[in-house]
Amino acid sequence: MNRVLLIGCGAEIGASLVAMNDPAADGFRITTILTHPIEGDTKHPHLDALDALYARIVLAEPELLDVVRVDRVQQALVVRGHLIRVVWGDSQTADLTALGERYAVAILATSKKEIGDDAVIRRFTDVARFVVGVAEAAQLPSLYINLIGAPSRFLPNPLRSIGADRVFALGSCQSNGWAAQLRGLLELAERMDVSQWDIRRLEVDIVHPDTPTGRLGTKSFEARSQDARNNLRPSFSQLEMAMATLFPEVPGVNTVALRTLIMPPGYQLSRFFLRYRTASGVRITHRDVAAAFADTAVRLPHTLRMADVPLGSRGFERCRASAVVLASERFLQWSDDAFGIGGNPVSELLVQAYVHNVRGYCRSVLDAVRYLTTATRPECFTTLSRAARTMPSVAPMHAHSQIV
Repeated sequence: MNRVLLIGCGAEIGASLVAMNDPAADGFRITTILTHPIEGDTKHPHLDALDALYARIVLAEPELLDVVRVDRVQQALVVRGHLIRVVWGDSQTADLTALGERYAVAILATSKKEIGDDAVIRRFTDVARFVVGVAEAAQLPSLYINLIGAPSRFLPNPLRSIGADRVFALGSCQSNGWAAQLRGLLELAERMDVSQWDIRRLEVDIVHPDTPTGRLGTKSFEARSQDARNNLRPSFSQLEMAMATLFPEVPGVNTVALRTLIMPPGYQLSRFFLRYRTASGVRITHRDVAAAFADTAVRLPHTLRMADVPLGSRGFERCRASAVVLASERFLQWSDDAFGIGGNPVSELLVQAYVHNVRGYCRSVLDAVRYLTTATRPECFTTLSRAARTMPSVAPMHAHSQIV
C-alpha cells in the first residue's frame, strides 16, 4: 500500500481528503498529516489540538462522526480503523527528517501562494517520490486528471510524458470542473471524426461558494475579506491559467466570478467558440453533443455527471463528479452558426454545470494521486515556455489561432 503525506489540514480540502481516502479503492493511504499547531480552548481544558483536528474532519464530513477517533498515545487520528499520524509544524520550516519515512506522494494543501513557491513545494521531494499542489502554479507542469486519456490531438498543447518531473500542480477547483466540461467537447470531436478544429475563444462565468477563508465582517475590499452575508462579491479564479496552458494562443477569460455565502457546489457557465469540419462533411447537432456528453459521463463518472432533472445545487451536495452538467437543451446549448454568418460559421457550445469545489475537487485529487502511483507512463501538460511545440494531427482552419 502506497503511503501518502498530506501537508495542510486546516480547511475543507485537507479534511475532506482525509475523509474521502478509501485505501482499498484508491490503492494508497494517507498515513501522515503535517499541519499547523491548533490552539486549544481554555473553556475545554480536557481537549487539545488533536480534538480540534477531529472537529475539522467531522464537520467537513459529518457521516464520519462515529468512525473517526483520537489516539493521544500515538498522536494520531484513527479513520475507519486506519491510523494517521499527526505531525505539528509549518510547511515552510518543519524538519522533514522528523517524519521518519518516505512517501509515494506528498499533497500540498495549504495555499496557492505556497504551491506557487518552488522553495516551499519542492522541499518535499526530499521525502516523497512525487509532490502535487492543489492549485494552479505557473512554474509547474499541470496534471489535469479529467483530461488524462482525452483525444489530445484537439489540444494545441497536448499531453506529454512527465519525464523527470516530480512536482505537479493539480489545478484549481474551478479549472478542474471546467476541464471536465472540456473533456465532453473533446470526446464530441473524436466521436464526430472532426478533421479540422479551431477553438476561437473561451469564456467562463462562475458563482463560487464561500470558502473557510471568507469572513463575517469586512476587513478589506478584497473579495475574501469582505463580509460574506447578503453580499455578492466580485472575485477572480485561477481558471484563466488553465486556459492559457491548454490553449496558449486562444483568448480565454473568466468573465464573472461571484463569491456567495452558500454551500458547495457552485455554478459554471462555460462558452466554447469554435470552427470545425468533419471528415464526412456533416454538421454537428445538439443531439450529437448530448450523446457525446452522456457517453463520457457513463465512462468517466468521476469526471462528468449528467442531470436530466434540473435540481438545485443542494441536490448535488454529496456528488463527487467534477462537473454535473444540466442535460436539458435549455441549459446545454449548441448553436452551429452562433453569429448567423453562414459559410464557414463560428459555432458555440454553452454548458451549464454545478462544480463542487470540495467533494468533486477532492475526488480528482485522490484520482490524480492514484494515477501517479499506478500509471506505467504518466503524462502531464507543460506550458509552451517549457515544452516543445508539437504539430497537431488535426489540421487547423486558421493558422493564427492554432499551434502549428
